[in-house]
Amino acid sequence: MHLRTPRATRTAAAALTVLALAACSSGADAKKSQDDGSSGAQATPQQRLAQAKQVMDQAASMHLKLSSTGIPSNANGVLGGEGDGTHAPAFKGSLKAQLAGIHADVPVTAVQGKVWAKLPIWPDVRTIKPSDYGAPDPAVLFSKDKGLSTLLPKTQDPTYGATKRDGSDVVRIINGKLTGQDVTGVLTIGDPSVQYKASYAVTDKNEVRSMTLTGQFYNDATSAYTLRLDQYGKTVDIKPPA
Repeated sequence: MHLRTPRATRTAAAALTVLALAACSSGADAKKSQDDGSSGAQATPQQRLAQAKQVMDQAASMHLKLSSTGIPSNANGVLGGEGDGTHAPAFKGSLKAQLAGIHADVPVTAVQGKVWAKLPIWPDVRTIKPSDYGAPDPAVLFSKDKGLSTLLPKTQDPTYGATKRDGSDVVRIINGKLTGQDVTGVLTIGDPSVQYKASYAVTDKNEVRSMTLTGQFYNDATSAYTLRLDQYGKTVDIKPPA
């Protein structure tokens, strides 16, 4: 005997099916958005980098920690460092320099277009020209139109890499390339005629947590500089040394 399903039952079943499909679709979209590490699942790597520049430029300040690998032992330059920077632009911290094969921690303050440093061979703090020591003006790194953030939208052929945990953050890796002219324009060191690899770790808030630039900074040697950025918007007051 054929039993006819009541219309109300059929309607309820259809409604449940629609709700289930909607929930699955919503979950998939949320996962895709999370996988992209962006507020919109359709954001391209280039769009993420453009958004990251805006976030960096809007932050009142950032904390920078610099490290390096592959620096030739006979090169004069910066090996690492740590400090705070603002868009004044200004910087205050310490840089680890390599000069004539000697490593030294150099306290540095850069503000109002001048750079003050205390080299081990000096009894006091003096103004210096960073390029004389194979280093950029650290304050310029935080400039909105000449600093690190300008490299983000200039990155060529950016592609998404892995999603991974970085401390308390989940970051999406974006890999690409930069011209030597763009890199040397910011760091002052390197070769404007070669190409550099760039790798960025970007949080779901579009904060750049790290930037790694790899290439020929010193003659034919392949070196890498990693700049870690955090404490966006921290209160920082940087003044010239008294």
